Amino acid sequence: MPLPPLMGRGLPVLRHFPYIHGLGVDSFAFFMEGYRQHGRVFAVRDMKDSFAVLLGPDAHRFILERESPHLSWGAAYGAEGSRVMGPTAMPLLDGEELRRRRTPMMSAFRHQNIAAFGDTIVELARAQTAGWREGQVLELVNEMSELTFRVACGFLLGVEIGEDYPRFRDIYKKMFRPVGLAMQAAGLPYMQRYRDQLHQVSAKWISDRRAHPREDIISRLLEAGLDDKDVMAQVLVLMFAGHDTTKLSLTWTLMLLLQHPEYLARLLAEQDEVLGEGPISAESLKKLPVLERAIRESHRLYPPASLLRRGVMEEFELGGYTIPKGWKVMYLPRVSHHLPDVFQEPERFDPDRFAPPREEHKQPYAMVEFGGGYRTCIGKELAMFEAKVVLSYLLRAFRFELVPGQRLEVANAGAMTGPKYGVKVLVKPTGRRVPLAQAA
Repeated sequence: MPLPPLMGRGLPVLRHFPYIHGLGVDSFAFFMEGYRQHGRVFAVRDMKDSFAVLLGPDAHRFILERESPHLSWGAAYGAEGSRVMGPTAMPLLDGEELRRRRTPMMSAFRHQNIAAFGDTIVELARAQTAGWREGQVLELVNEMSELTFRVACGFLLGVEIGEDYPRFRDIYKKMFRPVGLAMQAAGLPYMQRYRDQLHQVSAKWISDRRAHPREDIISRLLEAGLDDKDVMAQVLVLMFAGHDTTKLSLTWTLMLLLQHPEYLARLLAEQDEVLGEGPISAESLKKLPVLERAIRESHRLYPPASLLRRGVMEEFELGGYTIPKGWKVMYLPRVSHHLPDVFQEPERFDPDRFAPPREEHKQPYAMVEFGGGYRTCIGKELAMFEAKVVLSYLLRAFRFELVPGQRLEVANAGAMTGPKYGVKVLVKPTGRRVPLAQAA
């Protein structure tokens, strides 16, 4: 079979490097153009590697469900990924090494543990919003970032929001902002001081868990025999996945609801009917399909992770083409979520596409907001639960309005799908107090 057709628009020397790595260009438009020209399989190149771009449900199924022995995460991200996440971080591992780290953590994400955390999320949301005043202008990404970081610390790490929190938050922000990630990937020694500071903070947590094990991620990893650096590598991965992606999910969902007041009115009516003046319980969240569909539609339009890679370990065939050993593959959830033969009018905000009888997402691997196969996001249930709790709290306790005249654009570069200029809203408290389930 032939090799995939090569995409045009390559730059001198750099070729497609800016689009592949998301450097100051509109990667989404570029890859959508590739789909229109060549279909669901085509090729791009940077200065040293060839990439097969694989789009759509069949490609997702192969990559996420049948990847072994053909594909490898570690081979895709190499030394750069190792410098950012640590050489033993789960996204860089395959097979038994991955299972050794993933399996001990899975019990922490049991439904009962997540359900029991609902009141804590409400309390954290209440604390985060305590200073919001009528007419105040808020930047949603910043507000959701702080809230989801506190939630992640509490659930994933079992870390109390106390004296360690400000220091840990400061170190994390410096390491995981875009500039910090780029400097770590490049191996600049300047960033090592932040890793050293992080290990100083985490050493106390790890020592405490060795002496007094808890029902948290750190304790489970220590029980599995991981050393301190290995434990912190997994902690950083989970913090990134549980914080950076969720803050974008909440921001996009709220922005889309404010842009579509007719759907927001339906959602608020559902909140009144199901929750009324009562608490936000795990059982009540199961009865909010209008809210769930809005969150799913925001994930379809703006999946937090929009550009992912694998290294090709063994040659394989897909879509009528041969993908050689030594190449890399890219799968692009945002582009695949905009394929018109998978989703009707894909540019349109239409949460009812997920409702019966349409259920467009029911085609296997049409939606990949949480990955799939044995690499399905370990925190999938927590992410949806947190989003429902936070949005239910915010939409009952406040009314929001988008600040007029702002530029609501997508940053179409890089692996994360975030707002290019942020999202600013005017806030108005409703005076409605959301009770806790345990006190109800």
